[in-house]
Amino acid sequence: MPPSDVSAPEPTPAPGLAILGCGNLGTALLCGVLASIQTYDPTSPTISTNSNKSSSNPTSTDSLPTKLTIPKNFAAYTRTSASAARVSTAIASFPTAVSVLHGADALAAINADIIILGCQPADLETCLGKDEIRKAVRGKHLISILAGVTISDIEAILQIPGDDRPSTTVIRAMPNTASFVRESMTVIEAPEGTSVHTLQMVDWLFGSIGTVRHITASTFDTCTALCASTPAFFAVILEALIDGAVALGLDRENAQVMAAQAMKGSAELVLSGEHPSIVKEKITTPGGSTIRGILKLEEGNMRAVMAGTLIECKMAAERLGSKKKG
Repeated sequence: MPPSDVSAPEPTPAPGLAILGCGNLGTALLCGVLASIQTYDPTSPTISTNSNKSSSNPTSTDSLPTKLTIPKNFAAYTRTSASAARVSTAIASFPTAVSVLHGADALAAINADIIILGCQPADLETCLGKDEIRKAVRGKHLISILAGVTISDIEAILQIPGDDRPSTTVIRAMPNTASFVRESMTVIEAPEGTSVHTLQMVDWLFGSIGTVRHITASTFDTCTALCASTPAFFAVILEALIDGAVALGLDRENAQVMAAQAMKGSAELVLSGEHPSIVKEKITTPGGSTIRGILKLEEGNMRAVMAGTLIECKMAAERLGSKKKG
């Protein structure tokens, strides 16, 4: 029989995933990944995620779907036994086995191909500065979810003089607190030249806790403010509306559910393609109560206040980064 023109691809070994510093955000990510594994179809020829790429991003993979080999071996590292117990409790309902370790960060990294870095930013040097950790992550993929820590910051710590092995691929990700309900808006910064398979693996990991969008380093602080800080701003707005409803005689429990659902519904309309101004115009009628409320907002200079809030938040993030480097 003549040889086939197309050789069958070699099966890709399932990668291992470790989370170093598995705090609250790391635990939310781990739970999302474990939940996604239960619904993942290994016979599907391509990966499907909630990922959206910036059109200006050179690492966009929209037109390059590939078969994905998802992780099968998992480890979560914490500093204390109490934190390890917390992680174990959080993942107890999932059938996938996870090694929960404390005091064994190098072991967790050695046995993994993909490492999620989730320690506190102040503990970065302690977490990555040890020689055994630097060697353990060499030639692997390290995904940082640390606020205010750049890719170059991490690369500088990981440098080993005289070591000519392949360097660590460092990728930066910023999920938000909605990860806990799998509704995060996560932004990703990956170095130019990162492989399609690696990008799609990152998309799958963070797509398990919400929506993903790829951005450039120059916009990361802005996107951090817009995605990671605004849930707190929205909570303040909700709280104000709830207080107003209570002042008008509505009980707080009902006011909270109603206001939150109204905000969620408005967001869903925008995500479905409606421009915010169109949403507003559809609700405001001539001589109606809604337009009177909007005029009251404008009287308080609400647009400038909200825009200024975001700008100040971004500038504060830049100052924190500069202070850390200095």
